[in-house]
Amino acid sequence: MNRPLPTILLLALLSVLSARSNDEIPGLPQKQPVVLLNGSVHTGTGFVLKGASIVFDSGRIVAVGTQLVTPKGAVEIDCQGKNVYPGFIAPNTTLGLTEIDAVRSTRDMTEVGSVNPNARAEAAYNPDSEIIPTVRSHGVLLAHVVPDGGLVSGTSSVMRLDGWTREDIAVVPRAGIVVTWPAMDVVTAPWVKKSAEEQKKEIESQIALLDDLFRDARAYSLAARAGIDTNKRDIRMEAMRMVFESEMRVFVEAQSQRQIESALDFAEKYQLKLVIVGGYDARYVTDRLKKQHVPVIVQRVHALPRREDEGYDATYTLPVELAKAGVEFCLSDGGAWQQRNLPNQAGSLMAFGMKETDAVKAITLSAARILGIDDRYGSIEVGKSATLFVCDGDALDGKSNVVTHAWIDGRSVDLNNRHKTLAKKYRTRPAR
Repeated sequence: MNRPLPTILLLALLSVLSARSNDEIPGLPQKQPVVLLNGSVHTGTGFVLKGASIVFDSGRIVAVGTQLVTPKGAVEIDCQGKNVYPGFIAPNTTLGLTEIDAVRSTRDMTEVGSVNPNARAEAAYNPDSEIIPTVRSHGVLLAHVVPDGGLVSGTSSVMRLDGWTREDIAVVPRAGIVVTWPAMDVVTAPWVKKSAEEQKKEIESQIALLDDLFRDARAYSLAARAGIDTNKRDIRMEAMRMVFESEMRVFVEAQSQRQIESALDFAEKYQLKLVIVGGYDARYVTDRLKKQHVPVIVQRVHALPRREDEGYDATYTLPVELAKAGVEFCLSDGGAWQQRNLPNQAGSLMAFGMKETDAVKAITLSAARILGIDDRYGSIEVGKSATLFVCDGDALDGKSNVVTHAWIDGRSVDLNNRHKTLAKKYRTRPAR
C-alpha cells in the first residue's frame, strides 16, 4: 500500500520517540526507615567497615556502625557477604542528551555556534532515556551532564539518575560553564590543509574570543549588580554572571601541557574556579595545579597513549601520579552509555599502584568535591543523602559486580533495563 508522505514521516517520528523512552518507574519517596545489616561498607572516605550496618530514614543516613538498634517499623535487608557503596558519580557525560549517536534527532548536546553559555544541559535532559537504566544498574546514581561542541558549549547540570521530570531530577541545575580550550600546538599532518601561520592566527583569535567573553561577562556582572536596565539584558551574559557572583565552576577541557598552562593563566587572570577536564599532560604541571587548587577530571584511563614514545600504561598511571602529587582528581569516561564502565575504570587502577579505597574515592567523594556536592553526596556518613547501593561481589570488578539494591535520596531505584530484558528474552529461545 502506498502511504502519503506525511504519514510516513509521522511513523518515522513515532519510531524514534519510542526508542528514546524507558519503562522503569521512578522510586517513591522513602516512607519508613531502612536498615542494611552486616555488610562490608565502603564509606568512600578511605575506610571499609566490615560487618557494619546502615540506617537511613527520610532520605538521610542516620546511623552507621556495628550493633545498631533497628528503629521501629524499619525494613531490614540482610547484607551478609555483600558490599555497600556510595552511589558512583559520573563527573563528565552527555548522558540524557543523546540516545542514538547515529540518529541526529536523538542528539541534543550541541548548539549552533561557537559560544553558547546560555545553553543549559538541564533543559535538554531526557529523563526517559533508555541509556540511563543501563548505567544506573552498574551503581552510577549521579551524573554531571555537560553540553558539547563549540568553544563555550553551555551550562552543565548535576542530575540524579532517577525521577520523573528535569526539575526533581536536578541536584544542581547550573553547575558550571563548559569550555573547550583551543589547541595550542601547530599540527603538520598530511591531512591538515591550514598552514602553520593560519593555525597560529586561529589559536590567537579563539583565545581573544574567550578573553572578550569573560571580560565582558565580568563587566556585565558588575553592571547588573548595580541595577542594569532590563531592556539591555543579554542571555549569554546572564548565564555567565554566576561565574563572578557565586564562584560557579568553569570546566575546561584541556589535554596538552600548553593547553593546561594557558587555562591556568586564564583562571588566574579572571579569578575563576577552574576544573581541568581530560588533563592528559597534567602530570607535568602538578605543582601549578596544586598551588592554584585546580582539580582534574581524568577521562578514560582505558585508552592508548597519545604519543609513540610513551609507555603503554601512560593513561593508567596518570591518576596515581596526581594522587602522589596531592592534586585532587576523579575519574570519568566519555559519552553517555560508556558511563556504565566507570567502576571498571577505577578498578583497573589497582593494578598500577592505587589502593582499593582510593579507587572507590575517585568515583565517589572526590567527584562530589570537585562538583561541589560533597556536603550531601559521595560518601556513607551520618547526615548525608541515602544515595547508595548494595551488590554481590566487587563493584569495581565487571565480572563479579551484580547490583541488587539501590537508593537515590532514600528512594528505591528500579534496577531493570533494556539489556536485562533482552537477555531474558533470548535466553528462552533454545527451549522454544
